[in-house]
Amino acid sequence: MKNTSLEQALEYIHKDIGEIKFELRRISSIIEEDFELSESTKKELEKARKESLSDYIDHEEVLKEFVK
Repeated sequence: MKNTSLEQALEYIHKDIGEIKFELRRISSIIEEDFELSESTKKELEKARKESLSDYIDHEEVLKEFVK
């Protein structure tokens, strides 16, 4: 009976490793793709970079507002 439990555990591990390998291949293919930003995104990024950091709300202020 002990052998059967070990065999079952190994089967589950083998299946899990197969699923992990599949996901890693999928993630790798996504990372390797050469993405290009859309023109609207480029414009928004340019606009955001021109904004003064002093116009932003401090993280601590946001926490005070929402964590009471």
